[in-house]
Amino acid sequence: MGRKLFMNSNRILTFLGIVLVVSGISCSEEITPSPYTYSQIFSGKNQKTWGFKGIVLWEKGKPDTNLSLNTCISDDLYIFYADAEKKYEVTNGATKCAANEPDLILTDTWSFINGGATLNIVIPFLSDLTLPYIVREVSNSSMVLEIFINETNTQSYRMTFQSTGGN
Repeated sequence: MGRKLFMNSNRILTFLGIVLVVSGISCSEEITPSPYTYSQIFSGKNQKTWGFKGIVLWEKGKPDTNLSLNTCISDDLYIFYADAEKKYEVTNGATKCAANEPDLILTDTWSFINGGATLNIVIPFLSDLTLPYIVREVSNSSMVLEIFINETNTQSYRMTFQSTGGN
């Protein structure tokens, strides 16, 4: 009987020793989240502004068709913020479509899903809803987004944006 008590005491002491070591390790360093650096291509370190450069209608088996937008739409600015909420704004450019149109067109949020190269945003001239745009190309200075417009994925809009600044 004395032997069992000795073995149980050793197990308890070993267990307590492990708990103390693990507690000491887990409390020694505070973990602070840092933003995923790839998403900073869209937002910069604080915020980044993008300007619309062009839109193409792509149709399978046909030459691309360059589309044009009214200047009051094509000069709008798209601002991606690097804050925790991933704030997103669209503002009017130099030309407004109506004299009483506000400077701030919309405030929303943005998200990027790396696995599908999908940027979820609102592009007001296409829709009032957040839609998943495929990121075809992206660099610190330009990006090409694509959205299919039919069920068979044989037609899409491909939009080009250029960075106008950010940090």
